[in-house]
Amino acid sequence: MCMLFSLRNYCAFQLKFYVRTRHIHLASIMSGKENTRKRKGNEEGPVSKKMKIKVEDDAEAGPSSQNSAGVKFTDTSKDFLELINHAREAKAQSVSAFKFNKKRVRVLSTAKEFQEECDGVIYWMSRDQRVQDNWAMLYAQRLALKMEVPLHVVFCLVPKFLEATIRQYGFMLKGLQEVEQECGRLGIMFHLLTGYAKEVLPDFVKCNNIGGVVTDFSPLRVPKQWVKDVTENLPKNIPLCQVDAHNIVPCWEASDKREYGARTIRNKIQSKLPEYLTEFPPVIRHPYAAKTKAEPVDWSAAEASLQIDRTVTEVKWASPGATAGLRTLETFCKERLKFFNADRNNPNKNACSNLSPWIHFGTQVLQVSCMFIVQM
Repeated sequence: MCMLFSLRNYCAFQLKFYVRTRHIHLASIMSGKENTRKRKGNEEGPVSKKMKIKVEDDAEAGPSSQNSAGVKFTDTSKDFLELINHAREAKAQSVSAFKFNKKRVRVLSTAKEFQEECDGVIYWMSRDQRVQDNWAMLYAQRLALKMEVPLHVVFCLVPKFLEATIRQYGFMLKGLQEVEQECGRLGIMFHLLTGYAKEVLPDFVKCNNIGGVVTDFSPLRVPKQWVKDVTENLPKNIPLCQVDAHNIVPCWEASDKREYGARTIRNKIQSKLPEYLTEFPPVIRHPYAAKTKAEPVDWSAAEASLQIDRTVTEVKWASPGATAGLRTLETFCKERLKFFNADRNNPNKNACSNLSPWIHFGTQVLQVSCMFIVQM
């Protein structure tokens, strides 16, 4: 029989899962210096067309044994991906009808208002490389729908990153190809810009009359510097918002100081799970078309531009992309979850999730995994 989780046991499992996949980043460590910026209780997101973007004060509904429409993920009569889509649609018709928790968002720029006349909103995709189940993507679409403007997704491809090889870059680029395809089906423009964000993103914003930028969050030094550089190089009247789309509890809500390890932050995260461990609404087909269509990405040229080691070849066991990540989650829930509690630390047993590659590259989100596991 599958493990039965009380909320407390489930929280403990979640933290173990974080550590196994190496994505707690020591429970989302933040420096004390960064957290000197305190959010006011009534602070709202950027405004559009002289209207405040209303973010409901009501908390999102917490986890339950089934979603709001009674869709059970243990229903074997339906395809797993179909059940996931039904669950999103059951939560809300779109993000506009969803009670978006404003604590997931923080404004990094001095500008707080979108331009009154603009031709779109950008989601600058970085750490979270997926369309669905992405709070940053959802918030960007929420703003674009409110403003009645097109939505653009921009990914900035750097020529090298630390010691990453073609094994990492190949997995990432193939996952981004799936993002491009899904954006195309949803009427969202996907742009792959080659170069560092501080050099290419501000020019893209100016040339396309963009009214504001939304990005995701990483606690690591290099990505934090990328965000800082873009904030400084964007036009002063363009707001930049950041949404933690990777952690279940937003990093800046989990703790306001440096944490020494899981022990010191465990209770803080557990106490906030009922507010943040929620289902996702769908990213819908965007009704406002861009004046200029995005050019199809030349993925071969993108790969050729990389200045990386190509001797470490790509793995064959892990297929890139969000769909493959969800299929891996499916097999974990059906085949290995029942052994996880007893055998997760036994290297001779195949009891782990094997989701680490997809979570690392943001094609899968831990929050979805936890929602499904709660129901098993």
